[in-house]
Amino acid sequence: MVSVSPSFAASPAAAGVDRFVSFFEGMTAADLDRLGEVYADDVHFVDPFSDFRGRDHLRRVLEGMFRQMSGYALEVEDCVADGDAVWLRWTMRGHMRVLGREPWVVTGVSIVRFDADGRVAEHIDYWDSGSQFYQRLPLLGRIIARIRRKVAGH
Repeated sequence: MVSVSPSFAASPAAAGVDRFVSFFEGMTAADLDRLGEVYADDVHFVDPFSDFRGRDHLRRVLEGMFRQMSGYALEVEDCVADGDAVWLRWTMRGHMRVLGREPWVVTGVSIVRFDADGRVAEHIDYWDSGSQFYQRLPLLGRIIARIRRKVAGH
């Protein structure tokens, strides 16, 4: 479901959001050669593990993700667009050996801003790395679970 403001529909970002969503929903390691179609050279990227600038750096991060993860799949569930930005709610699935046999499921939100050419200038991912990643690690997960219970008062 996409909710688009009139200012967004008339902006260069309107074509960029479709390209961005299609890219991430179908992305494979081979698609990383097409990052320049989607991202600006000096893109600013932020997630719970990273904060950097540059499409080359983003490519290295995504290459690392594909080395560590099998069965990558991402589905954008909602999208709200206004001005030069979109807010996307998504679910990513895959398997990471370090997290055990169970599939890794991450739900999150991205704020994506586009440049005048309709390419991504800023991509910020928000998701709960504590419960969706760190707590699933064998030793660290038990420690985090204990801390969460104490903070919650149970």
